[in-house]
Amino acid sequence: MLHLLDETLEAFLRAEVPLPARDVDVAFAAPDAEWSASLSSRPTVDLYLWDIRPNLAERDFGEVIVEEADGRRFRRDPLPRVDCRYLVTAWTSEVRDEHSLLGDVLSALLLHPVIGSEHLQGAFAAVRPLPGLRLRSGDGSENSDFWSALGGQLKPGLDLVVTVTMDAALRVTAGPPTETVTVDANLR
Repeated sequence: MLHLLDETLEAFLRAEVPLPARDVDVAFAAPDAEWSASLSSRPTVDLYLWDIRPNLAERDFGEVIVEEADGRRFRRDPLPRVDCRYLVTAWTSEVRDEHSLLGDVLSALLLHPVIGSEHLQGAFAAVRPLPGLRLRSGDGSENSDFWSALGGQLKPGLDLVVTVTMDAALRVTAGPPTETVTVDANLR
């Protein structure tokens, strides 16, 4: 599921910022010194997923009734909501260009509190509610420790939290439906 979230975020940013594929790369790598040294001269927006936690504030309790395409209904636990934290950074050869690119990404994130269904990728498109977007606030005290742990130089970045419904069953391939059941009651 996380790879589908990455693909969804890339589709969202490419459309809403916009970030044309011919002009700007989108990466999902740890922005450490080795990675930054390997960058080409093309502008790059990096979304580094570094923290995943259950969202307990949006947790539902009880059971939900789910209806399949054939009309059959069944009960299941509500799907969990998960917060995925990304460090969003911009990488260019000029600081002004980095700030401009990061500012464009910031504007798109502020204008869209959710990722629209048109951006959802693969089986992820069926999961509801839609992924929520919010910028995490804080006092900034953890930033230098974070960059030190990555072995990189301190640079501006956005602390993006994407709250998504995780349906682990999306990866399970279901077999054909059961059409008959045979019971053999052998009494001896």
